[in-house]
Amino acid sequence: MKLESIVKKTTKPVTKQMIKIALNELGINKNSKLEVHSSLSSFGFVVNKQYDVIDALVETITQGVIIMPAHTPEMTEPTDWENPPVPVSWHQTIIENRKPFDPLVFEPERIGDIPKTFLRYPHVQRTLHPEVSLAVYNRTNDSSWLNHSFDMRELINPLYKLVEEKGKILMMGTDFYTCTSIHLSEFMSKHASLSKHDYQIKINDQIIKKTIITKYFDDDDLNFKIISERYINQYKNTDDYKQVQCGLATLTLVDANKLFEIAKDFHSHYKVH
Repeated sequence: MKLESIVKKTTKPVTKQMIKIALNELGINKNSKLEVHSSLSSFGFVVNKQYDVIDALVETITQGVIIMPAHTPEMTEPTDWENPPVPVSWHQTIIENRKPFDPLVFEPERIGDIPKTFLRYPHVQRTLHPEVSLAVYNRTNDSSWLNHSFDMRELINPLYKLVEEKGKILMMGTDFYTCTSIHLSEFMSKHASLSKHDYQIKINDQIIKKTIITKYFDDDDLNFKIISERYINQYKNTDDYKQVQCGLATLTLVDANKLFEIAKDFHSHYKVH
């Protein structure tokens, strides 16, 4: 959204303090553990742009965990590309010539200004998965928050740890369609297909080879709609589905464990229509 359009829609500039008040109203505190999805433009005009949003989060959660996506879809296999696809004759050239994944250098794609900037903040580290890395702000004494398996079936990654720790998912001006955690249980579908891809990853100036194992399931918009509706129907008007307004944005807080259970049930019993 262009700045001119954002200014016209805004009745009052959004400040860091306003965002902190909204977080407090949701019950977010210094020990909270959150997966965050966000849209900066949804707030309207924010005085210090994405910095106010991130500052509000890290100044509120001083002893907990914040997780944001840092995905690099250009590292996925060209055969899977749809938006846009590339000619089949290009595939091998792309695979043979692309750089090793460098978590310190590679810029995430299609995730917005807030998570991109979040990666540069102190105490934020990035997991090493070349396709779906995560940015983790960890102020606890538990270093395992950075563990991220290259085999998705093992359920070893920050988002599943959030499920185990009874953490929350915060959608700031976004909805369930942006929620990465819904993908966690996709491999449980009998319609998921197993794929293995080899990658090079740069770690401490060394290049290592890793095989990524993904059980891919085409989780389309209809599936996300069904899962989100099931969650809202079950938890609306409870502490596990809270919403507050901040500027023009609706901030929604849901329970990571309860959403995982609903998504797991859906994927385990999914039938082809």
